[in-house]
Amino acid sequence: MEKDISVETRTDKGKYLLGEEVKMSVTVTNKSLKPVEFIFTSSQHYDFIVLEDGEEVWRWSSSKVFAMLLEPLLLKSGEKRTYTETWKPKDITPGEYEVIGMVASRPSHRATCTFKING
Repeated sequence: MEKDISVETRTDKGKYLLGEEVKMSVTVTNKSLKPVEFIFTSSQHYDFIVLEDGEEVWRWSSSKVFAMLLEPLLLKSGEKRTYTETWKPKDITPGEYEVIGMVASRPSHRATCTFKING
């Protein structure tokens, strides 16, 4: 199934000013000729994790509670699903950051990208 789907994580810009909001997205695309089903074991369908030098500085889901349920998502051939969130950085330093965008299905699918925060 891995070759049948692609996952891409992006930010809306490559460089931000200190204190500027970072808009991020993760997109999963069905590249196969058949429908692909994703199974979620909770109401959480995605997550974003921001790392600085390999250390987690922010996780979108960290202060949220999700209902436990079994929920399928069926993507037709060529169909894609995009999830977006905005990070409002606080108490961070200028530098290079990595964001992991994750589709929280079982199994999960993830992709990363990097961006810079300038002082």
